[in-house]
Amino acid sequence: MLLVLMAALMAPLTAASQAVMYDVLVGGRNVGSVKVLLMENTAREVKQRIEARFSIPFFSGSFSSENDFFDGHLRSSFTEHFVNGKQKESTHTSHRKPQLYLVDFSGKDKDEERAKEVKQTINHTMTGLYYQEPSNVVAVYSERYGQMCSVEKLDENRYGITLPNGKKSIYAYRQGLCAEVQSELAGMKLRIVRRYSQLAGK
Repeated sequence: MLLVLMAALMAPLTAASQAVMYDVLVGGRNVGSVKVLLMENTAREVKQRIEARFSIPFFSGSFSSENDFFDGHLRSSFTEHFVNGKQKESTHTSHRKPQLYLVDFSGKDKDEERAKEVKQTINHTMTGLYYQEPSNVVAVYSERYGQMCSVEKLDENRYGITLPNGKKSIYAYRQGLCAEVQSELAGMKLRIVRRYSQLAGK
């Protein structure tokens, strides 16, 4: 029975709106969760969404990112970031024509940043790193920052993503699926751990 449960948890996201859950850990303490959803998955169209919530002393927030792909290319993305109940920022990326996207920023931290253009085809995003191992991928699009980020293969199943703010996130995979992310939250190191890892006793 346990093997059946583990197999179900480790299966790729295939059904619409199926969710995979991650725990957000700081210093070994659970401070939040990340929900990874596949809203649609057809031969031509894929819709991905992640929803994160966290709470630490004097600081709580949420983050969401939703991507819409068509024929393997990003058609649009939208991210929102809330801190202590107030919207901090949001970013909307929309496809205008081949190899051209318009990126609109809004929110308290983006007041002075104008809309900009990304002049290339986008096939891979930061959100997508939760869905599939970035084998042979050299860069992914940050929906939050509106620019490409380099991907560095660290070893067989670990990849380092250099963010526009200079920080690096590390993604680890098992059987092609994201098992853990090491990142930073409000200046603190955090781990985002897929829940099946805990059930498997690892």
